[in-house]
Amino acid sequence: MKILSVIPLKKGVLKGNLTYFSSLDIPVGNIVSISLRNKKELGLVVATEDLSQKKSNVKNMNFNLKKINETKGSSIFLPEYLESIFDVSNYFAKNRNNAIASLIPRVFIEKYDEISKTKNETENNKKNDKNLRVEKLLFQYPLKDRMSIYKTLIRESFAKRKSIFIVLPTELDIKKFEDFLARGVEQFTFSLHSGNSAKKTILNYKKIITSKHPLLIIGTAPYLSMPKNNIGTIILEQENSSAYKMIAKPFFDLRIFTEVFASKIGAKLIIADNLLRFETLARKEIENINTLHPLSYRVDSGNEVMVLGKNPEKEKGGFQILKRESLEEIKNTLKNKQNVFIFSLRKGLATITTCKDCGNNIVCENCNSTLVLYSSKDETKKIFICNKCGKEKDTNITCDVCGSWNLMPLGIGTDTVYEYTKKILPKIKIFKLDKESAKTKKGAENIIKEFENSKGAILIGTEMALLYMSNKIPLSVIASFDSLWSIPNFRIAEKILKILLTINTQTEGKFIIQAKNETDGAILAIQRENFLSFIREELEDRKVLGYPPFKRFIKITFSGNKTETSKAREVLKELFKDYHPEIFSGFIPKTKDKYSTNLLLKLETKNWSLPALFIGGKIDEVLLSKLMSLPRSFQVSVDPEDLL
Repeated sequence: MKILSVIPLKKGVLKGNLTYFSSLDIPVGNIVSISLRNKKELGLVVATEDLSQKKSNVKNMNFNLKKINETKGSSIFLPEYLESIFDVSNYFAKNRNNAIASLIPRVFIEKYDEISKTKNETENNKKNDKNLRVEKLLFQYPLKDRMSIYKTLIRESFAKRKSIFIVLPTELDIKKFEDFLARGVEQFTFSLHSGNSAKKTILNYKKIITSKHPLLIIGTAPYLSMPKNNIGTIILEQENSSAYKMIAKPFFDLRIFTEVFASKIGAKLIIADNLLRFETLARKEIENINTLHPLSYRVDSGNEVMVLGKNPEKEKGGFQILKRESLEEIKNTLKNKQNVFIFSLRKGLATITTCKDCGNNIVCENCNSTLVLYSSKDETKKIFICNKCGKEKDTNITCDVCGSWNLMPLGIGTDTVYEYTKKILPKIKIFKLDKESAKTKKGAENIIKEFENSKGAILIGTEMALLYMSNKIPLSVIASFDSLWSIPNFRIAEKILKILLTINTQTEGKFIIQAKNETDGAILAIQRENFLSFIREELEDRKVLGYPPFKRFIKITFSGNKTETSKAREVLKELFKDYHPEIFSGFIPKTKDKYSTNLLLKLETKNWSLPALFIGGKIDEVLLSKLMSLPRSFQVSVDPEDLL
């Protein structure tokens, strides 16, 4: 009789492995059928012992062990894939249960019996047993040039009988890459993403696994679980995309996972984008990572960049959303039946409403977040909405500090630009694209399709619009560049440069930036058509301040009532006292009746890393144990996006 430790292949299971018994001889690595909450589920066996060795422990259990009667045999998923999940779980201090269920597409689990019968026709890669450093190459080039080079790489890889897997963050990205790269090799190209039907995914799985010909596979990171044995190169594309960060548990960064998996199977890893993350660029010097081609820091769009700063003579009628020069360019472009894109950072009418008498900002009574002014859906009235908790409030209010009615809306949102533009250009077709105007992917696609099929139309949008645009725009305008700096984030300079580059790349003609600070470093980088010095200065600042990539950040957040939060601070302070913690309140200290507190650990990078990521990297096991011991009410974030 055997005692088995099993990880369920299902999301939402509590911490820790589950224990079962079986009379079958089931080795570690097998997939078994288990009973979980009165349902049959699949599980991965991670440990097994004879009952005789565990008898005393079994007797002391306060529940009855369930029996496993069915085994599916050895897991079809590569051991290296499962090892990567376990390693990355440690890196992000998360339990393995949610990790393994999140990084294997649900369709592979639901159709496991069917796909497990498919014979793998490709030879195994040699396992990187000693965690030898595999070839990593940085590739910062314009997209058009990268695509051309990938065509050559694909041919070379096929000649060596090796497949290529291009990892992308979203379905939209996959479609763009497939449309270009599949030409001429359509029968050997497969796209894998959650937007495909289960039927199509299973059909692709069978074709990929049984193909003796090397393939081009383009997909999101979880589809690396496809047990294709001859992958020689993994290309991590659009590396600077925030979409690689999982928005649900276990909150992994899939770029980290991809890099670890490439190392495990000994595949060459190419890390690519128009603008790589600054942390990644710094690794070139810190870790001596080579480049596929010399890194390009040039802006070669050929656009005319106009920066419209403070006008010494006030615009007639006071402050104008769009400056006179911008309006002239917009009208000329529309006159020629060409389209215009106007970028605004935030959705809504006004991002802040302040009291002119006492200076107090109007905030949500539930969570203390700043209320944003919106137009109602039918555009008949205005309404305050909290972007954090969703509470709505009528605009017929007074200052909650001094009682004054003298309230002034500030900031430029998409609704503000939309209303202004509609008033100035009443006969022009104007579209708006943000999270309020398009709640779904299909809705956003419809807006873009109608806009791009129009002649002489305007699109007003946030960053969301940039994700969906496919056609080049003759004229792009940033309505308020200075508002970009309103985001409290230590990576904000990088984010701003990325936004400018993305809009500039999407433009073919003229790019107007309305800014009070005309000498901002990011603007100068675009004007000078070279952003190397901007990146160097930013990285030097981070080095002085002890920010990533020169330190590893781990943030712990707790929310509770006032007493609970105070107690949590003391617990965190004592538990992590050997790591010199910084403890501070959240950027929004109160949400409804809950208060938030944060703890920040700044570690040497090598002391919290993996050999696949950093030479000599290791996980501090003592610290990991402390992090894993925290109750679920504490949220642990390794490499946090911000410190709010």
